[in-house]
Amino acid sequence: MGLFNKIGRKNVDKIVGGAVSGIDKMFFTKEEKANFNKGMADSLVQFVKQTTEENSIRSITRRFIAFAIMFVYLGLVVSTAVSLLLEGEHTKQLFDLVKDQSFLAIMVTAFYFGGYYAQKFVGSKKK
Repeated sequence: MGLFNKIGRKNVDKIVGGAVSGIDKMFFTKEEKANFNKGMADSLVQFVKQTTEENSIRSITRRFIAFAIMFVYLGLVVSTAVSLLLEGEHTKQLFDLVKDQSFLAIMVTAFYFGGYYAQKFVGSKKK
């Protein structure tokens, strides 16, 4: 009696089928990659549609955090400009801080404010 006889033919087929399926899923074909990206884009559009019309406490909190981050970032930019004009001793540190925080500000702008304007302008052209 061999090992495969004890396991059974159906179970061996399931094991082999699962292994082949797992190996196949490890590699994207161009078509699978395109379908995946389309699905992700559709999900993002759906999320933007749902959150632009939302006015719950969660939405208000997100709005407050986005405005607070932008307020602090713009304050840093203005402080750096004033320090640069007055040749302050902390100009380099302020400039480095603005540089470090610029990615966060860009992401907040693109994600929070960009979705609203994209929906507003793209939606108005469809009408």
